[in-house]
Amino acid sequence: NDLIKRGDDLFSISIYRYAKDWYARALELHVNDKLAGQKLNELSVKQKFEQKAILTILVVAVVIIGVVWIMNI
Repeated sequence: NDLIKRGDDLFSISIYRYAKDWYARALELHVNDKLAGQKLNELSVKQKFEQKAILTILVVAVVIIGVVWIMNI
């Protein structure tokens, strides 16, 4: 359970990569498999959401740069 607690601590401060490592380690050692699996799934959903948000921000930035560039021609 200490492994999951460490993962939870990292998850709570948005350090997802390392939280995933702790949850995976708990799963490998069969420490509360069901909870560790749930935590990994929750983390995966959170990471996918963040990746979509980052992609959206990048697309918006490119559009803004393009508009500014066109207006300065």
